[in-house]
Amino acid sequence: MLNALCSWTENRGGFAVCAAVSTVAGLHLMATPPQKVLGILPKFSFEFMGREMGAQQLVGLAATVCGVCGIGACCM
Repeated sequence: MLNALCSWTENRGGFAVCAAVSTVAGLHLMATPPQKVLGILPKFSFEFMGREMGAQQLVGLAATVCGVCGIGACCM
């Protein structure tokens, strides 16, 4: 069932859509204030270059990097 559900991501267009969604989601997570992430990662914060950062921003950074790398891999 999972194979049938995810097979559209194996072509270039589907992969580009997933990469774009990951990039947008990561940017959104980085732009919002720190809070608990999925109830798993605790709410913590620290200052980085004058901006409050936390677990949410770290997850957002990872999602953004994955998305940008995916866009680069499929479209450039």
